[in-house]
Amino acid sequence: MSDSASRSLALDTSLYLSGWRLHIVIACLFFGSFLIALDTNIINVALPKISSDFESLQDVAWYGSAYLLTITAFQPVYGSMYTYFRTDVVYRVSISIFEVGSILCATAVNSPMFIVGRAIAGFGAAGILQGALSIISQVVPLEKRPLYMGVVISVFVIAVTVGPVLGGVFTQHTTWRWCFWINLPIGAVVLAGLYIFLKIRGQKTADRSLPLSQKLRQMDVFGALIFTSCICCLVLALQWGGQTKPWKSADVIGCLNVFFLPFWFQGVRGVNAVTTGVNFIPLLLPQLVSLIVVGAVVKQFGYYVPYMVVGELICIGGQVMLTQLERDSSTLYWAASFVVSGLGSGMAMQLPYTAVALVLSDTDVPVGNAIAVLFYQLGGAIFISMGQTVIITTILDLVPKRLPGIPAEWVVAVGAANLGTLAQSQDQLLALQEIWNVAIRRTMILSTAVVGAAVPFTLGMEWLNALKVAEERKNIVSSVDGESENRPQLVPLESSSREKQEVRSSETPKLNEA
Repeated sequence: MSDSASRSLALDTSLYLSGWRLHIVIACLFFGSFLIALDTNIINVALPKISSDFESLQDVAWYGSAYLLTITAFQPVYGSMYTYFRTDVVYRVSISIFEVGSILCATAVNSPMFIVGRAIAGFGAAGILQGALSIISQVVPLEKRPLYMGVVISVFVIAVTVGPVLGGVFTQHTTWRWCFWINLPIGAVVLAGLYIFLKIRGQKTADRSLPLSQKLRQMDVFGALIFTSCICCLVLALQWGGQTKPWKSADVIGCLNVFFLPFWFQGVRGVNAVTTGVNFIPLLLPQLVSLIVVGAVVKQFGYYVPYMVVGELICIGGQVMLTQLERDSSTLYWAASFVVSGLGSGMAMQLPYTAVALVLSDTDVPVGNAIAVLFYQLGGAIFISMGQTVIITTILDLVPKRLPGIPAEWVVAVGAANLGTLAQSQDQLLALQEIWNVAIRRTMILSTAVVGAAVPFTLGMEWLNALKVAEERKNIVSSVDGESENRPQLVPLESSSREKQEVRSSETPKLNEA
């Protein structure tokens, strides 16, 4: 193996952080990711009030779509930026762009201004998660990355619980604009902390040594724009089929459970938004705990694929339980289903990013993270759109059969939380709740199938050990450095001839004197 190839497999250990400086950087990355995690969960509760203030119910679908389009489509662009430019600078720029979008949303005076703000926020958010993962890959040893990646990714689980409750509190007691103002102090602290404690110049790779003009050409901006256009067209096609539904604009980044089960609580069970957030604790707390515990276990023993497989199988069991939900299911049943599903999904959630760091060289990690994050987000968009299609189809099919006196389009239009406005009697309300229960159960069948489809692909992954890979890379670098030190220093031919000539010239006077 050549010296350059060997060195490309291992990190520059001079960049590693430790002690309090590492903890501060990880905390900043945690809260940086918290920005986008909170943003994608806090807005859902506020959407009805926002559309009423702007008198723009026809635009409400774009409040989520504008954010979704940019955060998904610009993942490859940020992957190239993290390859060709300093990681810490690109990360801080992405947070700054996100903050600008948040300010536009918070100060919006009309619907178009709000939509533009959401699009700009999505553009900045596209680089935040993969930037955090890239920074961890540079400042943390390979064998310790699963733990710290798990800590950062766990913020999405926390935000799912906090976001809806916080959004409801802001909307009900102050103003929905605080859903966006809250991003400013958090972002300011993150930027200040990273500016002071994080300086990553990175390795002097060939890509980062290129002039700016060549970097732009190597990034293939035209190809990125074509790819971006394809992603936008795909998301627009998914959005177009249900754009007249007010709840279509909700966040699509996340799992099917987090998106659809609130409809079950508010529509079928009849609870409010705050109580819905509390009810998600049995799902999200086990998910958070298993995510961190598995990260620590992988850090200790190295293997990660077995935990992904076991986690997916456990998650399938929990999802199967959720397919049997009834309107009068006991708290013990749905809470137990949540616990099983949360434990399984948490076990496998962050480990694909560990695989990226193990199978790719340092220079390819940013692009690998970008692809992983892109498919994570794009997958959410596709399958949530499919789940919404399942719900709409179920309502349009069952309402005419069970409640012929109520137009099915009305049931779709009012959403799950306002069923009481359509029902003229308690029997009609119960029938509407049963229809929604069937619809939500069918989305759980879809989510079960999605998790099941992931199992064979997980089994096909390389069964690597993070500890062994890290040790092998250290040995490779050590051997290369040792060969370089022991290798004899060869004198160039021209220099050698010149030195011999100088020696002869210096000896000539001595011969003459003799």
